[in-house]
Amino acid sequence: MRKILLITDPGVDDSFAIMYALLNPNIEVVGIVCGYGNVSQADALRNSAYLLKLAGREDIPLINGAEAPLSFPPQYFYEIHGYHGIGGVNTEHITPAKVYPFQKIFDLISTYGKELTIVNLSRFTTLALTFVQAGSNIHEVGEIIVMGGAFFVPGNSSPLAEANVYGDPQAAKIVATRGRGITFVPLNVSNRAIIPLDMIHYLSEQTSTYFSPILNPIMDYYSIQYQSIIPGINGAPLHDVTLLSFLTSQDHYKLISRQVFVVDDGPSRGLTYADFRPVPETIPHYPINKIIFDFEVEYFVNDFVKTMSSF
Repeated sequence: MRKILLITDPGVDDSFAIMYALLNPNIEVVGIVCGYGNVSQADALRNSAYLLKLAGREDIPLINGAEAPLSFPPQYFYEIHGYHGIGGVNTEHITPAKVYPFQKIFDLISTYGKELTIVNLSRFTTLALTFVQAGSNIHEVGEIIVMGGAFFVPGNSSPLAEANVYGDPQAAKIVATRGRGITFVPLNVSNRAIIPLDMIHYLSEQTSTYFSPILNPIMDYYSIQYQSIIPGINGAPLHDVTLLSFLTSQDHYKLISRQVFVVDDGPSRGLTYADFRPVPETIPHYPINKIIFDFEVEYFVNDFVKTMSSF
């Protein structure tokens, strides 16, 4: 069983990732760090607390993450994710019973060490802060997987940049330059992780998990927004779920090892790139990270349906 610490900003696709993780028998969620991104940090905490309450897992600690990027005000995306960030579901009545301070991240790393995988679904700010804080033990974790980047494909926050990188490119640069063997899951993969709307309706109406009743109101709203972004799409991509599917089913994903670079200012802000030539040049003292560049889409969809049906 994989022990994971989620860094998240739910957001619809983050919410599906949390639900997937809580239902997957091969994953143990040991903490959820809530930061800004798709929604404010306060709404991220509220939405995460709501999902934990539905699952009867309020024992899982909620942790304060970053409230804003390192160098400019945050930009939220309620128009895509819903008024409260979780589609048509209202969570304004939810108050988390307890929220742990940022230090809890380091406590969990001390507890689990190499057994722990950090899965970053949100802007890179919170993760970057774990690298720069004095006394950090971040290099003691077993694995770090991040949702971020776009290589040879258009961005979704600008023509060049993916949202998590664009939202705080300075933080993404810190992670890319200080991390060791971090796995990047870019838009090359996540944009293709489309779950058809009829599958969501099936899961909502024919299964009886903690989350079945909320699947339709979440995805119906989200898919309508995606129709305006990608006309003709049937459903919507669940970007963040790909990280967890990869974590438990790595044979179905293809990776390449490269140094990852981030442009942190100017017209190309948020651009991620790497040297994909057969014999790439390398910059000394710069880490080699991993990039997932392809996956089995049919396997991903089947795995999602199987996991979201389990109880």
